[in-house]
Amino acid sequence: MHLSKRNKTLSLLILWRLISVILVQTAHVPDEYWQSLEVAHRLAFGYGYLTWEWIAKIRSYVYPFLISIVYQLLALLSLDYVTALTTLPRLLQAFISAYGEFRLYEWSKNKWTLYSLCVNWYWYYCATRTLINTIETACTMIALSMFPWRDSNIRSINFMWIVGFLCMMRPTAAITWLPLCFYHLCTSPRNKLMLISRYCMVGIVCCLSCILLDTYCYGTLVISPWEFFRVNVLHKVGDSYGTQHLLWYLFSGLPVLLGLYYPIFISCVWQITRHPASFHRQAIMLVAIGWTLCVYSLLSHKEFRFLLPVLPMLIYICTSCRLSLNIKFAKTGRKIFIALLIVTNLLPGLYFCTVHQRGSLDAMNILRKELADSDNTANLLFLTPCHATPLYSHLHNNVPIKILTCEPNLNNSANYVDEADVFFADPMQWLSHNYDNRNIIPSHVIAFNDLTPKIRKFLEHYQLIYETFHAHFPQSNYGKYIEIYKHK
Repeated sequence: MHLSKRNKTLSLLILWRLISVILVQTAHVPDEYWQSLEVAHRLAFGYGYLTWEWIAKIRSYVYPFLISIVYQLLALLSLDYVTALTTLPRLLQAFISAYGEFRLYEWSKNKWTLYSLCVNWYWYYCATRTLINTIETACTMIALSMFPWRDSNIRSINFMWIVGFLCMMRPTAAITWLPLCFYHLCTSPRNKLMLISRYCMVGIVCCLSCILLDTYCYGTLVISPWEFFRVNVLHKVGDSYGTQHLLWYLFSGLPVLLGLYYPIFISCVWQITRHPASFHRQAIMLVAIGWTLCVYSLLSHKEFRFLLPVLPMLIYICTSCRLSLNIKFAKTGRKIFIALLIVTNLLPGLYFCTVHQRGSLDAMNILRKELADSDNTANLLFLTPCHATPLYSHLHNNVPIKILTCEPNLNNSANYVDEADVFFADPMQWLSHNYDNRNIIPSHVIAFNDLTPKIRKFLEHYQLIYETFHAHFPQSNYGKYIEIYKHK
């Protein structure tokens, strides 16, 4: 069957992302499970663990609700196996990411932009993960392709439907889209009052839809974006999960995401600022990127994944600018650049996709098989930093589980220390206090190898049944290996 060039491009992009579903075998951050799969599992099957964010009602149920529909369909067909529960949401995300890339390519009409985005190691690492940042990035690419640039033929504001729901799912999306929407309002030939009224109409529909869904899922009236702003910004709860210096995004975030393109981006910034009229779209994107970086830099808690939604714009700028003299690489120079681009993305991509932090998922696979062979008397104790592994979404077994929690100080208590910090300060004292003769002794204990020498006495009645590699360079309170112990 003959495929058109358009369909062939889309098919290749989908295939590229489906391969990454298989290739990516590691964990990145807790949110890819605890803010999506775990919540969806609880919605669909009625049991699971909700983190403090869902107790404080600062998250929207839109994304987990979509995944829960997939789970319910699997249950209806009696196909709710763990492999399906963990793989199908990633397959869904793979299709969404591929379609986002396809729309970006159709809009930019630049093959080099598409190639550069597809080989970017960090996007490949995240493109099929069930992260809210991933769905935000894919939807941002789709919305950019629908955006009514001044020099385009697009006049509708259909992009606002995507932006509206994005801002409800992920309130920080409003930061990136604020300057773009302001630009649209200023340059649109339409009646400004009419345009603002349409913006308001779309905003109200998106807002009410998400409020109704969140209210239904939470069981009480909830405006999650407001709760998100109140807890994270006004009370600075995000600081509990680590802080970085003011210029971290400029000197750490962007270099890691862009790699070889970082110096090119710096040169493009200089070029655009000198000739903004020649690079109209790039200049507007640069304003949006600069504004986003400024706002994000003022927030103490910073992560690489927060920059994902602006990554397509960054790469578009790097690959679409041309010097006024139209200077091109010599043939040899181009080959060297392409080779370096592939190598500098391939090596970190392979390492982080297949090696770094794979123990979190491997350990859950072993536990699932162990629980399948048990006599329904299992009782798990995770002595790891909080949310170091997924939970019920990767077990699909309603067994009692105890994990160390790390809720922030929401009540402003004096001298507050979360449970995980209390445990790691004196592991044996915590175990003696929580597992005396009155409490049920766990059947399985899961811990990192750096901890087990400190709790040797507690593990006297356990035997090591499995040890799996986790990371070469573990974080504090983690280890190179995850160990699973079973009560004798």
